[in-house]
Amino acid sequence: MSYKVLALKYRPTSFDEVVGQATVTRTLRNALERGKIGHAFLLSGARGVGKTTTARILAKALNCAKADSATASPCSTRTEEELSAACPSCREIADGKSLDVQEIDGASNNSVDQIRELRESARYNPARDRFKIWIIDEVHMLSAGAFNALLKTLEEPPPRVKFIFATTEYHKIPETILSRCQQYDFRMIPARELQAHLRTIADAEKIRVQDASLALIARAAEGSVRDALSLFDQVLAFTGQEVKDEEVAGLLGLVDRQLLHRATRALVASDSVAMLELVESLADYGADYRNFVRELLLYLREVLVVKLAKAEGPLLASILPEEIGTLRETAALLSEEDLLRSLDLLTRLEAELRLTSDPRVTLDLALLKLVQMRRLLPFAELVSRVERLAGGSAPAPTRREAARPQPAPAAAAPTSAPPRSPAVPSAPVPGDEAGAILAEMRRQAPFTLTGPLLSATARLEGDALVLEVAPDFVGMATLHADDYRALARRAAGRPLALRLSAGGTLGAEEPPAPSPAEERRQKLREDAEREPAVKEALDLFGARLMDVREAKPDREDP
Repeated sequence: MSYKVLALKYRPTSFDEVVGQATVTRTLRNALERGKIGHAFLLSGARGVGKTTTARILAKALNCAKADSATASPCSTRTEEELSAACPSCREIADGKSLDVQEIDGASNNSVDQIRELRESARYNPARDRFKIWIIDEVHMLSAGAFNALLKTLEEPPPRVKFIFATTEYHKIPETILSRCQQYDFRMIPARELQAHLRTIADAEKIRVQDASLALIARAAEGSVRDALSLFDQVLAFTGQEVKDEEVAGLLGLVDRQLLHRATRALVASDSVAMLELVESLADYGADYRNFVRELLLYLREVLVVKLAKAEGPLLASILPEEIGTLRETAALLSEEDLLRSLDLLTRLEAELRLTSDPRVTLDLALLKLVQMRRLLPFAELVSRVERLAGGSAPAPTRREAARPQPAPAAAAPTSAPPRSPAVPSAPVPGDEAGAILAEMRRQAPFTLTGPLLSATARLEGDALVLEVAPDFVGMATLHADDYRALARRAAGRPLALRLSAGGTLGAEEPPAPSPAEERRQKLREDAEREPAVKEALDLFGARLMDVREAKPDREDP
């Protein structure tokens, strides 16, 4: 006996067996039981969701000879025993041999002459059955002339004629045809329902397979029962009666779910290196880059749905129950703005990968940009900070700054400076922090300023960073002292004074001692950098303090 593929072997033969279309089948069953049967039905929806199958079941229900009239429970014809016990009408419809039920492909029978033949045939009574029925699949493929030729018969058909149309492109059907049909919309099947259907078939076929493998197949089918069964057939052809999880992902060209988890962890941590290592893993894995981007796009969409949906809401019906917990953990670490920006970037990236000549570089750059976007402030928060700054109030920490360890606040500068005693030099602080600040300055410095930094050593003395640069770079470092001071502030995350000194004796001279006026100016700069409003402005706009001027005291009244 020849092998029968699963999509045909387990094709529904009754309304109860149709997967995931309870609303449609319930409406049709009620209409049949109450005798309120229209003359034209339009079944619309995506591929593989049960339109043609439902049309055949409806034809059997209308013509089943075991009932005195149309019935909601026609003969079942799944097994050989059921087929042999079925009435002649149901048996012939199942075999595609019925004279009174004609199934037509709209793509190859779309001319005016063919529709005219149908219209002439409709004038005669059925050869044997209760109704003469035409099932036209992909009806949107009919020409405009063919639709016009069908219109009059469709509007006023003979009493024993029924039309059942099926289409995947509802929008292409003329309004004059739509207005004369009862329309039934078929939905895409949620992944959890597909997984349950695959489990039923696997148990019936005595196939050993884990739920994780069935979940992969259900997700890859994208809502189509026929696609899910075809993919399952493909897996079984490779694995036999025992299916292993790793074989399913490799055979179907699916992206390992762990790679998607790695990408999301790198996004949450703003870890550029981890994201580049992920792309390297994709190359080793042999994954298709566009396929990975599509999978990541769908994964982050699920994270967003879990973040926004209620615990038992209908939005979660499309997500597998065993994954909701992991998705919730990820959703708690990403804001809605983060997810929306990421989805927008990935959507554009998927389109770019179709045209690029170097997909690896394109993917690298886009994922690095994805990591950087995570560090952006939400627009509402940015506006709020600007308004606080304009009002002169102390800035509140951002939601990302609040999660970081904050340095101890610097003492506020007095409004009028008291007489100062001679400064006592503070003891040098161990060099670990100073070395880290210097390394970050080197990383952030533009190319034109890296020379002195590459040759420098650093130490911290209180709130001052002392840079000892090579003698050949003393002049350059002194010239760009403001730039190095701004670099030090950004690298340390707090205001720092900066002092430069020569690190050798090869004819270099120490920078000249500052004058009292320069010392006063430096003190004003340091005090200004400690002001919360000034620090907020510098952080917000990525700016540096260019100049400080001392306000003149108000003239006292006599």
